[in-house]
Amino acid sequence: MGELIGFPEWAVLSGCIALGILAFALWRWGNTKRQVERTLAKRANPTHEEFLALIGQDVSPAVSEFLWERALDALSVHASQITPHPDDHLIDDLPINDDEWSLDWPFLWAENCGFPEKNLPDWPADWPATIRHFGRWLDLGPE
Repeated sequence: MGELIGFPEWAVLSGCIALGILAFALWRWGNTKRQVERTLAKRANPTHEEFLALIGQDVSPAVSEFLWERALDALSVHASQITPHPDDHLIDDLPINDDEWSLDWPFLWAENCGFPEKNLPDWPADWPATIRHFGRWLDLGPE
């Protein structure tokens, strides 16, 4: 096929792959932008102090600070105009990689506290995956 348009076949194939990757990246960027816009339209964008005050009734100060830092770091990669809110659903409301909050954050918390991650309790089945519930779960600590 490449010879029909004057290019080697490998060049046409490489170009198609590059265009596919670019199209996928633009699609993901658009989805992330829409997700951030939907989230910001339904809630306030808290400052650090507001976040700590909102979550402080349910979560210890150490966990609150940990969640603010982890979420803000993860969000800055995708959407620097959004800050975390305690009631944000980690899957539906925020453009944070599922592996990051479900695998990396518990590991980092356990490591910071000096216990094995496997000692964290099982996630309560009836809790939605919000930042607030994630913090409550981390506060349950090792079993």
